[in-house]
Amino acid sequence: MSSLYNPHEFLVDNVKRQVAEFLVSKGFAVEPAQVEVRKAPKTFGDLAVPLFTISKVVKGLSVEEVSTLFGGFKPSGLVKSSKVENNFLNLVVDEKRYAEVVYSSVVRLGDNYGFVPAETRERIIVEHVSANPIHPLHVGHLRNGVLGDSLVRLLRARGHEVKAHFYVDDVGLQVAYAAKAFSIVGGEGQGKKDHFVGTLYTAINLLIEVKKLREKAKSASGDELAEINSKVSEYLWRLGELSEKFPGLIEKLLEWVEKTEDPEAELRRLNRMYEEGDPSTVKLTRRVLDYCLEGIRETLDRLGISFDSWDWESELTVWSGATSDVIDKLRGLGLVERRDGALVFRADLLAESEDVRRAAGIPPGFTVTPMTLVRSDGTTLYTTRDIAYSIWKLSRADRVINVIAVQQTLAQAQLRLALYALGYRDVGRRLIHYSYEMVNLPGTRMSSRRGVYVSADEVIEEAVARAKEEIAKRGVGDVGDAEKVGIGALKFFFLSQTPGKVLTFDWKRVLDFEQNSGPFVQYSYVRALGILRKASEEHIRPDELNVGDVGEEEHPLILLVGEFPNVVKEAADNLRPDLLASYLNTLATEFNRYYDSYPVLRAPTTSKKYSRLAVVKMVEQTLKNGMKLLGIEAPQRM
Repeated sequence: MSSLYNPHEFLVDNVKRQVAEFLVSKGFAVEPAQVEVRKAPKTFGDLAVPLFTISKVVKGLSVEEVSTLFGGFKPSGLVKSSKVENNFLNLVVDEKRYAEVVYSSVVRLGDNYGFVPAETRERIIVEHVSANPIHPLHVGHLRNGVLGDSLVRLLRARGHEVKAHFYVDDVGLQVAYAAKAFSIVGGEGQGKKDHFVGTLYTAINLLIEVKKLREKAKSASGDELAEINSKVSEYLWRLGELSEKFPGLIEKLLEWVEKTEDPEAELRRLNRMYEEGDPSTVKLTRRVLDYCLEGIRETLDRLGISFDSWDWESELTVWSGATSDVIDKLRGLGLVERRDGALVFRADLLAESEDVRRAAGIPPGFTVTPMTLVRSDGTTLYTTRDIAYSIWKLSRADRVINVIAVQQTLAQAQLRLALYALGYRDVGRRLIHYSYEMVNLPGTRMSSRRGVYVSADEVIEEAVARAKEEIAKRGVGDVGDAEKVGIGALKFFFLSQTPGKVLTFDWKRVLDFEQNSGPFVQYSYVRALGILRKASEEHIRPDELNVGDVGEEEHPLILLVGEFPNVVKEAADNLRPDLLASYLNTLATEFNRYYDSYPVLRAPTTSKKYSRLAVVKMVEQTLKNGMKLLGIEAPQRM
C-alpha cells in the first residue's frame, strides 16, 4: 500500500531497511524504525542518513567508527550509489527503478494521486468565511475563504470526513442597522444584492454618526470642535458619493434619522427584539439577510468555494436556549461576576494555571482578560454565543478548525477557557483557531461602517481583467481562460505565504507568469498537456508509454513527482497549504528547465521519447492534482 499511495515513503522505508540489515549483518541489533533518513543537500545526493544518530543506537561505537563502518555499505534496491561524507551516509536514488514505482502509482491512481489515507480518520468541521451578511465580502474574507477551502480539500485527501461550515452571524447591533435601513428604503435595490445592502449599512451608520457629532459640537470648542467638523465633512463627502450612486436613498434614510430622537436606542431595541424572536422583527431581519447572502453566494460560487452547512447563529445559539444555558452553567461554577450591570466571565483567573493554559491551547505569555458575557441592556455578545455554537460543533466532530483573523486571538482564547470550565478538558486539541493576518492594500484603510473597503468582487474583476490583458499581450492562449487564470492567480497568492504573515497586495507578484505564481504553475501544466496532446495527434497511445529508458536528465523530476503525496500529507497534517504551493512552484520550475533542455517528441530514440512522455504525463497529472487541492482550476490552453 505504501508504494501505491506514497512512493517517497516507500523509498525511505527501503533505505531504512537496507541500513538496518547492513548493521544487523555487522552484529548490531537495529530496527528500520530506528534509522533516520533526511533529504540530502543537492550537491551530496538525494537522501542522507545522519550517522551520529546511528552511533546513539549502536552502543559502543563513536560517530567516527560508525562512519568507517559505513564505508563498506553496498546499496541495492532503489539506491544506486552511496558515499560517507561529514558523518552522513549520502545516497543517490536509482532513477530507473524508482521511476517504475512512481509511474505505477501515478497511472493507477490518476486524479487521486496524492491521496494518502490517514491511519486514524476523523470527523472534522472547518468553519470559514462566516462574514456578517450585511455587506459584500472584502479582500480579508477572500484570504479567509481561500485558506479554509484549501484546508477542506487537503484534509479530505487524507481520508477525513470533512464538512465546511459558514456561520451566519445574524445576531447583533450591526444587523439591526442593515435591517432598519432596508425597511426604510422599501427593500430591494439596484446592482449586486450584497453590495446594495452594504451601501445601506454604511449610509445609516454615517448619518447617525453625523447626527451624534453635530450634537456633540454644540458643547465643543477649539481643537475638539475642529476635529468634529473635520469628521463631519469627511462623512458628508462620503454620503454625497453614495447619493450620486443611489439617488433618493440617502434622503429616505436621512428623514428617518432626523425625525427619530435617539436612532441608536431604536436600533438597540430592534436588536433585542430579534434576539427575543419577535415574529415581525425576525421577518424583517431575515429578509435583508437572505437578500445579502444571495450576493455573497454568487461571489463564493465564482471562486469555486462551497459549504456543506449554513449555520444560523440565532437558531443554534439564541432561540434554542443554548446561550442562556451556557451562561447559567458558568455562573454555577462561580466564574461569573457582575460589573456595572454587565455579566463578566473571569477567564483571567482560569488562565493563571499553567495546566489549564496548556489544556486550553493558550500560548505561553499571552495575556487573557475577563470576558463580558451579557451587556447591561441584557443582550449577549458574539463570543458568548460562540461558546454555545462551539459546543454544537464539538458534538458533531472530533476536531473543529475555525479560520478566523488573528485579531480575534483573545476572543478565541477566552472561548476555549470557557469551554474548558464547562468540562471540555481537551478543547486545546479539538478546537483550533487557524489564524491568519490581514491583507494590506497600500493606500487603503478599510472600514465597512464607513463604506471604505475593497470588495472581493472588485479584486476578482481586476484579476480577471489583468489576466485577459496579459494573455492577449503574450499570445499564450485563449482569453476565455482569463477567469481561471485570474482567480487561480489570486488563490495561489493567498496560499503561497504562511497564514501568519501580513500580505501586502502586489499585482506584479499575483500575475507573474515567470515564477512563483498561479499563472506560472497553470502555464507549466498547460505546457505538459500540450506535449501530450501532440503525442496523441501522432497516434501515440497512453498505454504505450513507459519509464524503461529514463536517465539522469529525468532524475530530478522523478524524485519531485514521487514526493507529491508526502507533501500533501505534510500540508494536511500541519494545516500548511503554503507547503503545497511551494512544492508546485518547484515542480513547475524544474519541468520548464527540463523542457527547455531536452527534446521530448524529438528525442533521439523511440524508447527515449516514450519514457520522456511518461515523465511529462507524471508531471501533468501531479500539477493538475496539486492545483485542485488548492482550489485552482486548470485551463486547457494558455
